[in-house]
Amino acid sequence: MKPVRLIESLIPGLGHVRRGHFQAGARFLLYVVAWVFIVVVFRRNIAGLFREFDFDNALALLTLVGLPILLVRFAHRSLQVTVNPPPRDGLGTWALAWRELRRNPRGMWGLTMLGLLYLVAPLAPMLTPYDPDVPGGGGTIVHSFLPPMASATIIGHVREGEIAARSMVVHGDGTVYLDRGAEHANRSDVLVSDLGEPRGGWSRREHTARAMQVGEHVVPYRKEFHLLGTDGNGRDLLSRLVYGSRISLSIGFAAMFVAVTLGVLFGSLAGYFGGWLDNIIMRVVDILLAFPRLLLLLLVVTVYEGAGIFTVVVILGATGWMGVSRLVRAQFLQVKELDYAQAARSLGFSQARIMFRHLLPNCLAPVIVNATLLVGNTILVEAALSFLGFGVQPPDASWGNIISDGRAWLEEAWWIATIPGLLIVYAVICFNLAGDALRDALDPKGR
Repeated sequence: MKPVRLIESLIPGLGHVRRGHFQAGARFLLYVVAWVFIVVVFRRNIAGLFREFDFDNALALLTLVGLPILLVRFAHRSLQVTVNPPPRDGLGTWALAWRELRRNPRGMWGLTMLGLLYLVAPLAPMLTPYDPDVPGGGGTIVHSFLPPMASATIIGHVREGEIAARSMVVHGDGTVYLDRGAEHANRSDVLVSDLGEPRGGWSRREHTARAMQVGEHVVPYRKEFHLLGTDGNGRDLLSRLVYGSRISLSIGFAAMFVAVTLGVLFGSLAGYFGGWLDNIIMRVVDILLAFPRLLLLLLVVTVYEGAGIFTVVVILGATGWMGVSRLVRAQFLQVKELDYAQAARSLGFSQARIMFRHLLPNCLAPVIVNATLLVGNTILVEAALSFLGFGVQPPDASWGNIISDGRAWLEEAWWIATIPGLLIVYAVICFNLAGDALRDALDPKGR
């Protein structure tokens, strides 16, 4: 194998750029750069994952190892299709749809940006500098309302032969001494050993490189860097946003799966059998659609007070299936009288086989588009519930309850509510771009 071909096969996207397909190559190279950045900057965190091998750490390692393998495989397959496209007559419905989707730059960039979001979520134990539920100083020193790009300096001094710690933060033109947590409010000093260590890649540790003169003693100190600042409880906002993305994004997909499953089931039953069953199901759908969804959600969540994440997923899915059911019913009414459906009945196939083996696959295109848009809508609804205090409950972080925590401090600490709000907008826009592209790709009239 020639050296150039070998490099192209090992670096996804390079072959696309070399042959003039710059947008496709840029999308693959974006993931390559992100992967290299993570490995280089957070290499100390990667080694730390092996010391505490739990589910979260195993998922992070699996994602880190599996990403380059998937990138190489998809890039090689994409390059083959791009250089030697198969004849249009030899492609099936889904292959044609994928071909049209690849030609839509907005849709592909929307999917690429969504992929970055779903890449960051499982890598949370590796990428976050601090525990999302504990202040940066290990809970002993609280750095509240630090602005983005702020550094909190922990200073040591000697008390009875032991190194203890005080905290200050320097930003703007002045030096501000900050409070400790309520648990240690009565202690005059806090031991440095109680503070813990931030994860690698974020903290500015200067234990040996520099020292500070305090009285007659020279003692070590360190700086804790907060890229996006801290909230009112001194918790690192970046860590809470990354861990919150795992909940918000997973809730969106899980609730969409519940809604699509229920919608496909009831819609196919109503459209295929018709008659009294159709009337009953559609009247139930009309009644549920008559209630504003947010009020219906608040009513159900109030009944199940203190609901966990699983309950929130079930409630969001159980109140979002009505539109899917009407869509599936309309599709079944069209296809159940076509020739292939009549042929399946004449061969004596069971009703379930005709419905789910022959009819449903031909009705999935609009359902997939609707499901993509439903994920973005579900993220918005979950954020609204959490903002009102009825969704994901503390100490679990989601984008919605982070916004709720910062709404009382919009003037003094705008970043607490603004940054997660921008993330929600970003995610929903990406889902809408992907949904629009899927709609165009799956529409045979637009080809």
